[in-house]
Amino acid sequence: MYLVNVSPYLSLLIFDAKINSISSFAPQLHFVDSHSQGDKRTGFTFEIKPDISVYHNTLGGAIPAGCDSSLLDMHIEFKMYNFENPFTCPPSNNQDQVAFIGRTDNQQDTLGQIGTYAAAQLISQFRTHCFSLFILHDTARIIRWDREGAVVTEPIPYNTNSGLVEFFSRYSQAPPELRGIDTTISIAPSDEATRARKALGLSGNPPMFKTTIPGNRDGPSLTVIFPRPEGRPSSPACRGTCTCRTYDLLGDHVVYLKESWRVDATNIVSEGEIYADLNAKGVEVARAPGVNRRRSAHKTATHISVDLVIVLFRVDVTCHTSCVTVTRHNVCCI
Repeated sequence: MYLVNVSPYLSLLIFDAKINSISSFAPQLHFVDSHSQGDKRTGFTFEIKPDISVYHNTLGGAIPAGCDSSLLDMHIEFKMYNFENPFTCPPSNNQDQVAFIGRTDNQQDTLGQIGTYAAAQLISQFRTHCFSLFILHDTARIIRWDREGAVVTEPIPYNTNSGLVEFFSRYSQAPPELRGIDTTISIAPSDEATRARKALGLSGNPPMFKTTIPGNRDGPSLTVIFPRPEGRPSSPACRGTCTCRTYDLLGDHVVYLKESWRVDATNIVSEGEIYADLNAKGVEVARAPGVNRRRSAHKTATHISVDLVIVLFRVDVTCHTSCVTVTRHNVCCI
């Protein structure tokens, strides 16, 4: 793959001309020029328009003509000028002491732009993390985003280094969970989806999803059917809370689903445990036809990479703690 130092949109044309060579290494991926066909349905007040939207062939014939954050596998953003580059390259022996995020308005604008694209993808899909690519002239950086922060590689000179080709090859063959897809959630069977839409009073034919939530303290599990929860526009690193009314398949009644990423610390009691304690004490406000919590194996991974590659930013999910935290996926049904 070769790009030259020309305008971003001419670079797109050159990139498009090289897609066939990339496809030989990643035939499962589809690269779509989306710089002029953005996504207006993410909840943000502006269109989500990455230069390139990458889709996986598991979509079948449903590859969008532009950007669709609900189907996107990865986005690629091009920049032409060095003053738009949000990253610097601190010396390898001093990375802990030298900031590698630029502070100028242009640098912060670029950082906000690619961060917003990642956030739109995370709130539009059932995901644990996602990847993106930032290209400046003849170098590329791979970025992995999750609810704790982001991890950025050092610049990859892709004209002389095969690292980018190897990444696309490995990514295209990776199982869904390594690409960031939450495999604990599936499309609901048509008969169960119909029952759920009727119980929830949903008009039309919105897609319905299914998951099973283990019970608290060896309690019974709960299988629920629900539409896609609507998240609010936010930064990529946050709790990522979204909620919706949900159908309890076995109990044949409506419950309330809350999905979020909580701080995983021994001195912080999870929300599900609090609900269980309140119910055990007969507190009416917490009474519900089945209060359950799913404490899945999903964890953020930004903290693991601190000593391996550059960490873009890392935040504690709650503002009242200053320790380095690991966040864990949390789902409550009330």
